[in-house]
Amino acid sequence: MASPSEKLAESLDVLRDLQGKGKIAIRSADLTRTHRERLVKTGFLKGVIRGWYIPAGPDETAGESTAWFTSFWDFISAYLQERFGDEWSLSPEQSVLFHAGNLTVPRQLLVRSLQARNQVTTLPHDTSIFETRASIAKLNKLQIEPNGLRLFALSPALIYCSEPFFRNNPTEA
Repeated sequence: MASPSEKLAESLDVLRDLQGKGKIAIRSADLTRTHRERLVKTGFLKGVIRGWYIPAGPDETAGESTAWFTSFWDFISAYLQERFGDEWSLSPEQSVLFHAGNLTVPRQLLVRSLQARNQVTTLPHDTSIFETRASIAKLNKLQIEPNGLRLFALSPALIYCSEPFFRNNPTEA
């Protein structure tokens, strides 16, 4: 019979294999219940929302936000792809910020999709996603980043941004 250390090592191997495939946002379905529970209990996985996890360090103190903020954009990309397929994009405003090199995690990320339910999804550390039922960037006006984020290309993003965005972000716009 395997010792607890051997069982944990086996679960960590499974986690390493997922990360080797580029997975940062880990769905419940990506792991067996045994591996998932073992990794959560030992602090190697942190729950984000129901059925979704991110890797974490077991030595992190309660309330530590580093794992979340370093995983945010990868999590968003994977979660939205699972939720909406290819039928989503970030808002024009967030797209402009991204094009300007501003990768700051927003308190509330506005996401567009025709499948959206106009609802807020609460995320860790006072962050959230607001999914709004709105048209997304058309294929010729869409830019997909290497991590899978779907942005408006710069020109259309600038056209579709609201006026207050330019007043509130004079250096990015």
